[in-house]
Amino acid sequence: MYRQITMMKPILLIALFGALYLGACTTTAPTPTGKTRAKKEVTLSKSEEKKLGEYQAEMELGRNMAGRLLQYYGTYDNPALVEYVNEVGNYVASVGDDPDRRYMFAILNSSNVNAFACPGGYILITKGAVLQAENEAELAMILGHEVAHVGKQHMFNTLRNMKEKDRQKEAQELDRHGKDKYPESKVRERATGAESSKAQALLAKYLSGSAGAGFSVLQAAKAGINLMLEKGLDHNLEFEADHEGLKYAIRAGYDPFALVHFLTRLEAKKKKAGTLVKMLEKTHPKLSTRQEKIQALLKEMNGSTIVGALGVERFATHTKSMK
Repeated sequence: MYRQITMMKPILLIALFGALYLGACTTTAPTPTGKTRAKKEVTLSKSEEKKLGEYQAEMELGRNMAGRLLQYYGTYDNPALVEYVNEVGNYVASVGDDPDRRYMFAILNSSNVNAFACPGGYILITKGAVLQAENEAELAMILGHEVAHVGKQHMFNTLRNMKEKDRQKEAQELDRHGKDKYPESKVRERATGAESSKAQALLAKYLSGSAGAGFSVLQAAKAGINLMLEKGLDHNLEFEADHEGLKYAIRAGYDPFALVHFLTRLEAKKKKAGTLVKMLEKTHPKLSTRQEKIQALLKEMNGSTIVGALGVERFATHTKSMK
């Protein structure tokens, strides 16, 4: 499946994400045999219905945000590498705190070092971030950080806790300045299933707590994108993603110091080629501060006694064709 994803245009990627979203939200159980039988409806408790509804709202918002990012930057056309990133990312997610979620990974065609976690499990890493990594353990730590953002609902809760007027302000800011900074003219602002009244009502319920008169799915997505690209999340959320993502990667069997090594190299390269990491520090805490907090966590965990793999050869095999 991932070999097909990278060859598609961004608008088709959005449609595929939509299909995955619908598949993730079914409430009917398949029959155990090959015989044709009527589908049995699954009865959900109120708490289960609430959890499913919230998950659907996350998926709807995340699909729109991921689609916009894919159209801003374009996809990196390397099917085998995307498949590999999905294997690593989903393996780390499988030992995380929310293993039942579905995660979908893609590579953005950007030389900047960054990665983005869209609600619902859509995770996008830049080509530049992959190029700056030296082994699979470092890649796993980066993806673990983004998986933690999704599982902890960092972006979704940030948007949910914002006043509606503030979300509108963020969306308008992207409209005003985004075209100068990103190739937004490529984004087709057309009505899709994501702008259906049902989708809008669903998101409004969980982001606004009401029917959300005049609420726009695209407006909420734009607000999230503007936060991602211009302001970033609260620094405490970034530190939490560092800590939790590191724990997930260690559980998956990777070297505990991989993230520290990655950030240390970025810090050194920032002095020589700061443009590559400029966006990262614009929207994240200082690299040196992140290193200090991670080192403190590793000391607390007795990280020096943990044996983990680097995956140097496997990583080199999958990235040797990168340009």
